[in-house]
Amino acid sequence: MIPFNYHHLYYFYVIAQEGSISKATHQLHLAQPTLSTQLKQFEDFLNVQLFIRENRKLVLTEEGHRVLSYAKMIFDIGQELKDRMVDLSPKGRVRLQIGITNFVPKTIVEIMLDYILKIEPTVYIQLEKGNMEELIQNLDDHIIDIVLTDTPFETSLSSEITSKYIGKIPIIFCAHPRIAKQVKKFPEDMDGKPLILPAAPRQIAYSIKEYLYEHQVKPHIIGEIQDIEVVRRLALRGYGIAAINLLTIKEAPAKQKLEILNQNSKHTIFEKVYLITKKRKIPHPLLEKVQMNFRVDIPLS
Repeated sequence: MIPFNYHHLYYFYVIAQEGSISKATHQLHLAQPTLSTQLKQFEDFLNVQLFIRENRKLVLTEEGHRVLSYAKMIFDIGQELKDRMVDLSPKGRVRLQIGITNFVPKTIVEIMLDYILKIEPTVYIQLEKGNMEELIQNLDDHIIDIVLTDTPFETSLSSEITSKYIGKIPIIFCAHPRIAKQVKKFPEDMDGKPLILPAAPRQIAYSIKEYLYEHQVKPHIIGEIQDIEVVRRLALRGYGIAAINLLTIKEAPAKQKLEILNQNSKHTIFEKVYLITKKRKIPHPLLEKVQMNFRVDIPLS
């Protein structure tokens, strides 16, 4: 019997991920007959059938799922080992790879980067922006170390991926003084007034719409815009009331004044912030500090 080696395990691992031998050949750069032979040798060594064929696709058997769980643990540790070496390069600098979902405001990203650079001034940061699905897959594959998002995430992809709530930022309704003076009673006086919203599918966009519905307020929606800085600038020009996070207003130039309409409101909407990480066998020298200590909590007053 051919002896077991980790090439066999890796070939099986890639085939399981791709769902077919023909697709796995492109990643492994092996001919299909060669890969089929390698898989058969691995099954013979384990004395189990790892796949069954359903609708021209390979589907894992119960034993196949069991072997895959071991393979994933083994190659995850191998990837972590590689990442750990990269984490300390170049010239011994710690590398931190961060994923940011598309709708996280730039002000929140800036606060996080400021925190990281203060606790580790020599850090080498790689920042990637994308949708949640892509970032979570990259996190699971150890391409990135952490994801910053405004939405909690639960996945069956890996039980070792977790979301951690790290704080909240008030959402304010603000406007140019010309429009603000028309809103004496909040939120009732927003009825019929022009309103600029953050773009869906941001979690906060739904919260704002629910808030308006609960208070039976029907403003004239100018539009839904993803870039919060553009929303702020449109409000400065007097095109409508803006619903944006307080940090965006605080970070704006002092001369660019917008009046806050819900300063004394008892009903505040918050933009929540989460960090998503994957449990690592080999601790990252900086990641644990960020997980344990980084917080975003901004009071309205």
